[in-house]
Amino acid sequence: MALWLFHISRTLPFLVAAICLASRPVAAAEHVHLQLKYLHQFQFAGYYAALEKGYYRDAGLDVQIEPGSSGNEPMEKVMSGSGEYGVGSSSLLLQRYAGKPVVVLAVVFQHSPYVLLAPHTGPTQTIHDIIGKRVMLAAQSEELIAYLKREDISLDQLHLIEHSFNPDDLIDGKTYGFSAYATNETDYLDQAGFIYQAYSPRSAGIDFYGDNLFTSEKEVRQHPARVKAFRDASMRGWQYAMSHQEEMVDLILQKYTQRNKREHLLYEARQMVPLVQPVLVEIGYMNPGRWQHIGNTYADLGMLPRNMTLDGFMYDPNPRPDLRWLYAILAALTLTTAGASTIHFRRLASERAAARQRISESEERLHFALEGAGYGVWDWNVKTNEVVFSRRWKEMHGYAEDAPMNSLKGWEAFVHPDDVAQTRQALLDYFDGKTAQFVNEYRMRGKDGSWKWVIDRGMIAARDAAGKPLRMVCTHADITERRLTEEKLKQLNENLESKVEERTRELSQAMEQIVESQKLASLGSLVAGISHELNTPLGNILMVSSTLNDKLDGLHAMIQKGSLSRIALYTVMDECRRASELIMRSANRSVELIESFKRVAVDQTSQRRRVFELAATVQDILNAFGPALRRANVSVHLQVPEAIEMDSFPGHLEQILNNLITNSILHGFEGKSGGHISISAARHGENVELVYQDNGVGIAKDLQHRVFEPFYTTKLGQGGSGLGLSIVHNLTQAIFKGRMRLESEPGAGVKLIFTLPLVTPP
Repeated sequence: MALWLFHISRTLPFLVAAICLASRPVAAAEHVHLQLKYLHQFQFAGYYAALEKGYYRDAGLDVQIEPGSSGNEPMEKVMSGSGEYGVGSSSLLLQRYAGKPVVVLAVVFQHSPYVLLAPHTGPTQTIHDIIGKRVMLAAQSEELIAYLKREDISLDQLHLIEHSFNPDDLIDGKTYGFSAYATNETDYLDQAGFIYQAYSPRSAGIDFYGDNLFTSEKEVRQHPARVKAFRDASMRGWQYAMSHQEEMVDLILQKYTQRNKREHLLYEARQMVPLVQPVLVEIGYMNPGRWQHIGNTYADLGMLPRNMTLDGFMYDPNPRPDLRWLYAILAALTLTTAGASTIHFRRLASERAAARQRISESEERLHFALEGAGYGVWDWNVKTNEVVFSRRWKEMHGYAEDAPMNSLKGWEAFVHPDDVAQTRQALLDYFDGKTAQFVNEYRMRGKDGSWKWVIDRGMIAARDAAGKPLRMVCTHADITERRLTEEKLKQLNENLESKVEERTRELSQAMEQIVESQKLASLGSLVAGISHELNTPLGNILMVSSTLNDKLDGLHAMIQKGSLSRIALYTVMDECRRASELIMRSANRSVELIESFKRVAVDQTSQRRRVFELAATVQDILNAFGPALRRANVSVHLQVPEAIEMDSFPGHLEQILNNLITNSILHGFEGKSGGHISISAARHGENVELVYQDNGVGIAKDLQHRVFEPFYTTKLGQGGSGLGLSIVHNLTQAIFKGRMRLESEPGAGVKLIFTLPLVTPP
């Protein structure tokens, strides 16, 4: 009796529907609107296919597809009644809780494409670097907000700005965070060569549905047949679109938009495949347990209440009819039992055959796709721990028929011992939600005992009502050649690094030799200066001493002749006294010059550290440089207080001033009859500020960043080595641990400001 009632209850609605359809005249197509989230692109290809292939027309529908811009239009249109259907995200659950009577009809994206993009800044970069930065969050991106909450980042910690939907704003630095689709904006950034970091909510265990087709309770209540027809035609369009991607790309370019290039639309289509999963999951399928899991995730983050009911939220394309009225007329239906049962069983048989056909076609498509890509497959029943391997997997490792194992533990026995721990950790990370997909590279032993490098990529294919994994499917590919190539590249890089280090050492030695050569050249100039500076006082001594000798000879002659008078004696004595004073002054000047040259020479050759007065040391350096300055007709003004005392390296200070003065004479005063140099100093706390300035031709702005580069010179082949200012820069930083800056304008000379510690750090 119960079975009889069941057959009647299942069959009666179809009989009534058949009678109604037979008696109803053909009606005109019903006009409805579908509101998209954003502008036309492959993201909505299934709806274009349903329209252009006539699936909507066959369902008695005249559908108008409207593009969106901000992402808010679908909810606004459907709730206001100006549109019947829309495309939304998992935030539909939040809208339902907020009191909006939305009903989700089908799920297109089994995994959401939402990501948060940021510029790549380094290996230690994390999602928390976004705190305090400018961020663009699009409408319906609540799962990104949930992701930030999961990472303990509140919106109050971000500087939210209006979303421009222009990836150039991320490239140009107008924003640091940019909500985007992994199927779309990432292609623009890759084409621009912009290195970015993509943060996916799935990395924090937030794995939500993506684009969802939805409507209102009013539409479901008032037009149930139209809702079912629209859903079925739309999903049929999606099946066609994902199986004919290139055709749909050409259709979009021809009829909908040319905003994106063909290559970008194909990129979007390819990126959508693992998110839509058209082979593994029937397009449109949605799991109540998965929606409940999404609700629980929102609840964990305080965005929804606990145990929110899904009643009325999920559309049932095959609802159970209300049979309370049936029992009042059971007697009248007795005569129809046999016929109804026959129709029912025929329909069941037809549905089973169609289901088997769909499954067979899906399996065949999956088989061709995997075989064409050279992938094997292993299917793991998490509950029983049983693993089933595909034929390609077995062939890959030399097994003709049976696999050598049928459990995960047995499979681990064939993994290289060094890779077992890594493989287990990869599985744990995926099951704990730390990674969006299981990806693992490891070595596996084949039947002949050889090792192959392989890569597994897999995802959970089925969960129970509580969201716990029941089944996991993974692809399996041989990457031995790739790993060998990577090892070769690694070896080449190591060899290259070794050669670079060797060349760097050689260059460093060459630089040291050049610096030593400059020291020798400076000593040569010092010797020339000594000879020139001593020439005058020594010449005076020689001349006066010979004159004094002549006077003494004359005095001796007058004494012998007896003609020496008192006046003559006084005259000779006065001349001898003046000659003696001149000899003493010249001798003292010679001693001073020799001491000054001696100090400079010792400092240059020994590079010794000592305590010295800055003013005296700079004066000694100028004394040694005197002949060169006079030949170039250059005057020097020295303004250094005598109280400044330094514990440092006077020899290196001489080398700095030597190079600066030489640079001024060679470059700064070129084309001028003379020039002026000013050297001043002032103490500031534990530092001294030494200022060198000339009134030469100056340096152009576009060259100022290059003058301290090694070997940069405008006198190449004319005596300029291009190392003078480079050595000045290196000595200031490396020896004195100080700083320097350059100020110059064309025609206004050069000003170099040195900030040096009074006591040079060790």
